[in-house]
Amino acid sequence: MTLNYQILSQLSSWKDPLIPVIADDIGRIAWNTFLALVPLTLSFFLFYKPRSRVFCWSTYILLGLSFVVGIKKYNDGNLLVALERIVFSLWGVRLVFIAIALGAISILLILDRRLRDPRERKQSIFWWIGLFLFVVILPNAPYILTDIIHFYDAVREIASAWMITLVIVPIYIIFIGTGWFSYVFSLVNLDVYFSKNHWERYVNITELSLHVLCAIGIYIGRFLRFNSWSLVTQPKHFLSILPGELIGKFPLVVILLTIAIIAGLYALCKPLVAKSSLYRE
Repeated sequence: MTLNYQILSQLSSWKDPLIPVIADDIGRIAWNTFLALVPLTLSFFLFYKPRSRVFCWSTYILLGLSFVVGIKKYNDGNLLVALERIVFSLWGVRLVFIAIALGAISILLILDRRLRDPRERKQSIFWWIGLFLFVVILPNAPYILTDIIHFYDAVREIASAWMITLVIVPIYIIFIGTGWFSYVFSLVNLDVYFSKNHWERYVNITELSLHVLCAIGIYIGRFLRFNSWSLVTQPKHFLSILPGELIGKFPLVVILLTIAIIAGLYALCKPLVAKSSLYRE
């Protein structure tokens, strides 16, 4: 009886600290989830589309939902304000984003029906543009692993162990798991593409190269606070300061440690994904 009373007393006071914590985190979680799902979605059309339509369509829908939820939090200071001035209301801005997401999902579903096997298509200029975007955006998927620091921040702000266990922990397990397995699935799709084209001997070096590029990208994003699109939006500033920031003992140690973590986790998870029913012919 005493234990039940303690649980109820903790649950009754959950709302005050929990709601602001989730409200602060949800936009960042949604936006980072969107960025992690972009390379996975691209891999469907560039390399290999898993057999399950449910899996593919769920990815498209989650991509759209995470975009709608995350765009407001991320762009409060620039794009959102600009669009708000155009349509004069926050609700109007949300409608714009919802329309964009629905339009993108519709296009993806149409392409999913018409382009079932990307290996049968010629590598046009659009394929190469897609490959460039895939490589540039790919680090956003394993980058989510570093968001564990925000989990610790959330835990410190909430006193209730029950709320941490029942709400915060599941949210971050799903969030981090989505980002990481988006990375694993993306590379497995690439491996299938290589295998179908008889390029198996290049699989290991390609995977290692992508691990290295992602580790560098994670360092740039977490410590230098650049985004994937900084290469396009701030190319001069990005390229001018990047070499100097990557030279030194601290960046080297962090990048090497990140490579080891990514490569180790990928080696553990790849067999589970590659042997799943999604990849059985």
